[in-house]
Amino acid sequence: MKKIRLKKSRKRRLNYAIIKFFFFVIIIIISIVLTIKYLINNSKNITKDEYLTYLLNKSYDKSSDNFIIKEGIKLFSGIDLKKPETLISNKLKLALRDKSYDSVEDLGAGEDNYSTDIYDKVTSFIENNQKQIQNPILYLYNSHQLETYSNEGLDSDISPNVLMVTYLLSEKLNKNKIPTIVEDTNISEFNKISNLPSDSFYTSTRIFLKNTMNKYPTVKYFIDLHRDSVNRNISTRNINNKNYARILFVLGTTNKNHKENESIMEKLNTIAGKYYPGLSRGIYKRQTPNWPDSYNQDLNKGVLLIEVGGKENTLDEISNTIDALCDIITKYIEGI
Repeated sequence: MKKIRLKKSRKRRLNYAIIKFFFFVIIIIISIVLTIKYLINNSKNITKDEYLTYLLNKSYDKSSDNFIIKEGIKLFSGIDLKKPETLISNKLKLALRDKSYDSVEDLGAGEDNYSTDIYDKVTSFIENNQKQIQNPILYLYNSHQLETYSNEGLDSDISPNVLMVTYLLSEKLNKNKIPTIVEDTNISEFNKISNLPSDSFYTSTRIFLKNTMNKYPTVKYFIDLHRDSVNRNISTRNINNKNYARILFVLGTTNKNHKENESIMEKLNTIAGKYYPGLSRGIYKRQTPNWPDSYNQDLNKGVLLIEVGGKENTLDEISNTIDALCDIITKYIEGI
């Protein structure tokens, strides 16, 4: 009788120990999950994201057989210890992905199937009303005059374009006492009148460049402004709580002036990095043996091509960038 009672007592103690063990395991799992969630929610200040990912993957011990804990964490948090990268929050993953967009070599400039027949339907050529500028030192033009931006926040169905942006930059540069002129010829109409192919925009701007060089010998810098076609997450950067449309310098490397042009771009890029960190995507170097004379940069040692923002950037973002670009160009010319 006593033996039976002892067996029942031992069995109860064993059952109690098992239950206690499982409660203990559950408490541990909950603690781990809460800790991990806390770390994830507070991972915004991590600066060495790539190093963090490396450590997480290296820290996983494949010989570990804590099956219950692993599966419990996976069940409650969606985190799989067999895939340590799942410990990183989605926001941090996006940050890691966006960080790769700073690599100019990987991205370059987005190609745009520029057709005036298409752009004429959503935007328009705007006449220039700028005053006559004496002894200009800077000439702005657009090989693709009607490349458009987002019309978000605007009442009109007409989208703003890169020509409008060029006029705005010219106005600001002149206010900064940097004598600047803009090419105001309608290139699309010029091509039609001259019986040039509808897509020969660089051939046309080459004519205008040569004319400007002859007419205004004081001009030292010739800037072809474009709008890039990359997506918003590449073309936009928040700097001091303001959104900017990012810029990209494009260099043709197959012409006699590429070293001098690159030197100017490097100095502008350095100034941009100092005063507006993240605004510039850098210098995209492109070998263009089949392109019309490397964006016409063979004509002069000061011919530059700058992509300003992307197709999804708003007018406010572009305006912020124009203010910054005006400041950068002014600082470069004045030697600041």
